[in-house]
Amino acid sequence: MNNTVPILQMITQSDIVTMIILGILAFMSLGSWGIIIVKFFKHKSNLRANAKFFKDFCKLKHFSELQKLCTVSSDSALRLLSVEVLNEVSKFKGKVTYESIQHRSSLLEDAIQRSIEGIRMGEDRYLTFLATSSNLAPFFGLLGTVWGIMIAFFQIGHHGSADLTVVAPGIAMALITTVAGLVVAIPASAGYNYFTSKNGSNETSYYNFGSQVLSLFKRGDMLAVEGVAEEEA
Repeated sequence: MNNTVPILQMITQSDIVTMIILGILAFMSLGSWGIIIVKFFKHKSNLRANAKFFKDFCKLKHFSELQKLCTVSSDSALRLLSVEVLNEVSKFKGKVTYESIQHRSSLLEDAIQRSIEGIRMGEDRYLTFLATSSNLAPFFGLLGTVWGIMIAFFQIGHHGSADLTVVAPGIAMALITTVAGLVVAIPASAGYNYFTSKNGSNETSYYNFGSQVLSLFKRGDMLAVEGVAEEEA
């Protein structure tokens, strides 16, 4: 009998418990890689769209021009934030006064905060799966390891021999599940840390952009108030 048994053949010859463990690990691996790949390309696309929107935003002279920019721009996190601000502004009624400027700005700050929290929740979606996979996969691998060793000892007791041909199947199962657990956990952990870091950086940039939008709005309010004051004078 050939002692160099292919890994796939060893897997197909495994017992039901090992097959279940490997099935769970395979599900975690496929799910993790799917999330990593989709989020990677989505993150790159969002960065490009945000850069384009911010470049166009920096050319604006008046807050009223933001509406047109949002209309012609492609979807991005900064555009979504701007739309939320515009929706809040559309609720404002009455003339602008020195007394109302602070109140209006405070309402916009709340709108920006809510918008950024919503964007961050969207960007963090499914990262829990990566975190769970990176934490649980090694334990499933360990479970398979212990189970494989138990099978090996059972075979020794059953055959009354510790010959390699007796213990090899159990040891092989133990090693396969150990490796499988690590193969799942390492990329899942790396992906979780990578996207958590990137999303944190994105959040900081969103707050910075929100401050610039708010400054543009305040400047418009101040000009409006000063214009009214000059007319009354």
